[in-house]
Amino acid sequence: MNLIIHQTVPAIAVGCPVLVKPATTTPLSCIRFVEILKEAGLPEGWCQALVCDNTAASKLVSDERVNFLSFIGSAKVGWMLRSLLAPGTRCALEHGGAAPVIVDESADLDAVVPELTKGGFYHAGQVCVSVQRVYVHESICDEVATRISEGARKLKVGDPLDPETEVGPLILAQEVNRVSAWVEEAKAEGAKILCGGEKISDHCYAPTVILNPSETARVSQQEIFGPVVCVYSYTDKDDAIKRANSLPFAFQAAVYTQNLEDALYTSSRLNATAVMVNDHTAFRVDWMPFGGRDASGMGLGGIQYSMHDMTRDKMMVFKSPSL
Repeated sequence: MNLIIHQTVPAIAVGCPVLVKPATTTPLSCIRFVEILKEAGLPEGWCQALVCDNTAASKLVSDERVNFLSFIGSAKVGWMLRSLLAPGTRCALEHGGAAPVIVDESADLDAVVPELTKGGFYHAGQVCVSVQRVYVHESICDEVATRISEGARKLKVGDPLDPETEVGPLILAQEVNRVSAWVEEAKAEGAKILCGGEKISDHCYAPTVILNPSETARVSQQEIFGPVVCVYSYTDKDDAIKRANSLPFAFQAAVYTQNLEDALYTSSRLNATAVMVNDHTAFRVDWMPFGGRDASGMGLGGIQYSMHDMTRDKMMVFKSPSL
């Protein structure tokens, strides 16, 4: 619902009719949202929800009458859809990431731990900028990893309709199986599972903290999109930055430090569209620019940025003897 609103409302605000193809796993919120727009006075047909398979969606995308494509989803699908666009059709693509965090020895751990716990596990980690890879100076790495795992153990997992639930289910049972397989792979390669590492049910996976997984393990190389946080030890800040920048994904990143020069140095070198200083990677307000670069997408979301992208500039020149 939130993601559909981010793409649809800016288009309506600048006068564009909209076709929305919701994910087939979550169509009802989209349909209800379109109904709400009609109740608010939007003309009939100005915004339509089309529940269809990917084959039909590809035909929609390639139609020359489409002037702009806004897509949120996997990089594989996003770049494929871009290749189908008619000449002149513009697009904004928002794909996933594997958000890195760098924590240096000056960081305030009493602030760091609860924020990284929240950033890694809310929405069960199903957030494109969810905290995933945390690089911590060796002098405090064990303490940070232990404290995050202690916080993760206390999170209540279960029914998202229960107000006390803090970590809900993954979208599909097959996603639980995938996350489990990735964690088991990391464990087999020598990583230490500090907490979690098990399926709670067909749809719920325990909040998991992994210490020093292999750099080649899938939990280190790909977007987890599940309740898993990886913690790595580093000794040299430039090496931590190099490791943080080693993937093709680049979205939002974070650095925790009490040193202003270090914050500026690290932020300028991290490959990201936004760097949070002393806050987790999933921070967002709707008026800030938001989007990935490199494999993580192209273009920027955010109210005013999307509104500008969905319009086209036109200049009018007057020639008149009266001027």
